[in-house]
Amino acid sequence: MTRLVLGDLWIHARVWWGILMVSVATGGIGAIGAGLIETGNHYGGDVQYDLAGASTILIVLSAATALIVLSSTADLTVALQQRSYALWQLAGLSPLTVAAVVLCQLAVVGSLGAAIGWGFVKVFAAPIFDWLWQPLEFAEPTSVHLGAAGFAVLVVVQSLVVMLGGLRGARTASRVSPIEALRAAEATPLSFGWFRILLFIALLTATGALSLSLMRADFETIAGNAILLVPMIAALFAVAGPVVFRPVLKAWTSIIPSRWSASWYLARNSAAYRLGQSSASIAPLMIAVALPGGLFTTAASLSAAVGEKRELSAGVVILMLGGPLLLAGIGAVATVFMSGYAREREFALIRAAGSTTSLIVLTAVWEALIYTVTAAILATTAIVVGAGVLALALDVGLPVLSLSSVATVSAAGFVLLLAATLIPTLLSLRVDIPGQLALE
Repeated sequence: MTRLVLGDLWIHARVWWGILMVSVATGGIGAIGAGLIETGNHYGGDVQYDLAGASTILIVLSAATALIVLSSTADLTVALQQRSYALWQLAGLSPLTVAAVVLCQLAVVGSLGAAIGWGFVKVFAAPIFDWLWQPLEFAEPTSVHLGAAGFAVLVVVQSLVVMLGGLRGARTASRVSPIEALRAAEATPLSFGWFRILLFIALLTATGALSLSLMRADFETIAGNAILLVPMIAALFAVAGPVVFRPVLKAWTSIIPSRWSASWYLARNSAAYRLGQSSASIAPLMIAVALPGGLFTTAASLSAAVGEKRELSAGVVILMLGGPLLLAGIGAVATVFMSGYAREREFALIRAAGSTTSLIVLTAVWEALIYTVTAAILATTAIVVGAGVLALALDVGLPVLSLSSVATVSAAGFVLLLAATLIPTLLSLRVDIPGQLALE
């Protein structure tokens, strides 16, 4: 079984590479959070007080982002290999063995990513944390402390999250009929499983409770808790992806007629058809756009309530949002890269039908744009809803919005998605069509 677990990871390295990169980023961010806590505990006093506040925001936002990104990436990783799992069953493996192998693979990748991320932070701890200390302005020289206990907790927790994220896919891989899996289309469906339902209910309850608590709170309490409102709403949208993403994607793309461009028609239908793959890219990018937009909108709302402008320093913004933004960006790019194999086969079919290279390249460009705009629309909706709740809580009349970061982060996300989409596409055009279609 060990040979099967490791051998299949090597053979399908391109698919597993994506979740490994996400796991490495999550491990690195987790190590930074652990370093903040352990350093604060070591020094105590004002240092512990300052680091407790910084680590709380970083860990809460990063944990929420990691849960969404790791779960969607793990689920996509398993879904992209359904045909391989069907062949395993035809070769004599029992459904229970297939599920066990998949879960072991997820645990291996999650643990390895956590270890690599921790090791990177450990090696470069001095420059990383010296840079993070700057906005905190400690009165005494402070050096980071990273212990083995935090490392062990991080590896175990991350492995469990990755396994839990891929549990639905593992169960599907073990239960589906091998013949049906081999005959079915390669699209990865997105549906509500029991874990997603429970997470949605928990998030909805928490978001509602936070909103109600802000209505009855004083200004200081609102200022301390309001930063979590928009991220929680965005997370709620991400978990509700099966019922939210498709209507939003179809609604705005239908504004542009399909007859306008053949490449647009192909990209629009491909993104809608492969909703499972699309959502794995849309959800992280939506979180990346919503986080800074929510932070600046919250600051603008608080400033309007007190009648004075409060600026957020770049150091504070990076300390609070740097980790979640990095994780969300890597997650969005990784999922696009992972699912590139299915698009390569589609493009080979289009080439066989007589399409031009420019049409295929434009299709890839439009697909990246569709992901980006859909994520930006959902993120903006989360920001507007959060601003509305804050306006009611602060009694400032109309919602106060600060959306300049939405365009900036969306543009950066589009560039990253475009690179992750175009590079595999251009490479696939160099492969002969029969070889592309015959490759499994």
